[in-house]
Amino acid sequence: MRCRVSLILFFLSLASLAAQDLTAVRELKQLWKYDEAIASLTQMMAEQGPRAELLEELADCHYQSGNAVEALTQYSLLADMQPQKLLYKLRLMNLLYRGKQYEGAIGYGRDILQRDSITQVISMVGDAFNQLERRDSAEWYYRRALARRPHNDAVLSKLSNILLGRVQYDEVLALTDAFLAEDPDNLTILPVRGIARYSKQQYDEAEADFLHMHELGDDGYAVHYYLGLCAQKTGILRDAIREFGLAWQRDSSDVNVALTIGQLIADSRQSGWEEWFEKALTRLQPDPKAVAAAHQNYAISAYKNGALDRCIAEYNKLLEINPKHYAAYYMIAQCYEYKKDYKTALSWYKKAQAAFASGTRGREIADSGVERMTEELFMRE
Repeated sequence: MRCRVSLILFFLSLASLAAQDLTAVRELKQLWKYDEAIASLTQMMAEQGPRAELLEELADCHYQSGNAVEALTQYSLLADMQPQKLLYKLRLMNLLYRGKQYEGAIGYGRDILQRDSITQVISMVGDAFNQLERRDSAEWYYRRALARRPHNDAVLSKLSNILLGRVQYDEVLALTDAFLAEDPDNLTILPVRGIARYSKQQYDEAEADFLHMHELGDDGYAVHYYLGLCAQKTGILRDAIREFGLAWQRDSSDVNVALTIGQLIADSRQSGWEEWFEKALTRLQPDPKAVAAAHQNYAISAYKNGALDRCIAEYNKLLEINPKHYAAYYMIAQCYEYKKDYKTALSWYKKAQAAFASGTRGREIADSGVERMTEELFMRE
């Protein structure tokens, strides 16, 4: 009897020590000391065996530290050990999506949705199909996400972009009218409706949407560009010249804006049209700012090689030379995202969101980034 009691006490002491070790590991993770936590977990697994609890902590360490390969390996093991646990499949789906392995992300997403209709998963599966340019499937999932959560401007914007590409303007207007009836100041959906109205030649109504955006504080390129287009279509050339000029001030990389201003001034028989054609011709020739090009190439090379801090530094130098190089915004954001600095990444994605016109590839990247970072920050609260 005394021997049996001693054995029980021995195993209880081992369990107590294991719990203490795991508490220490979790404290290391809270301090972002993932390498130390991984070393401790590896030692614990050597002593205690590959228990699911230890594997889960190890997988999370790799996930939080950005080691996608190891995280995928560990979560795959866990998913095989405990197939009923959705967390592992959610992490696998997220890792595959970030690694641009969209087919794999779709597979895990569908598996999850067979058991639980999680709106964020529905949306991410739609995003994966969208990235693969399988628009019909993306549309189906976006509609399903909106059926569960109608007031989701990010998903509605993505669905609307697909419909705009198919020239389904009436449906876009029906969707955006219903949304804006409840949220008339939404700066994600207002430009979508404005573009649909412009595309249907409803120039006065489109102008009203973009003017409202300006009243709400959006003073970006897209607002002035579309105001210029609306004024041009309605024959108010003076307003068109002014708005295109303001758009040019915000982004002087669009040669067509300079050509349009030159043509409008020339058509109005005003002086100064030559300088706009000269500006356009200058930008059609090789860029004389070789230093800016060097910083850009340096930043791209740094990004490809995983030197994220150098990439951020070079893009910031490029922005000092050319503040209108808006692609740098989402590239810097992606660097901070990979560094797990989600708050800073969110601020840069929002800069890109404000800079790019709705319907452009840059805006799509920015919208997706804002949505991801918002979800990441929410999960950490």
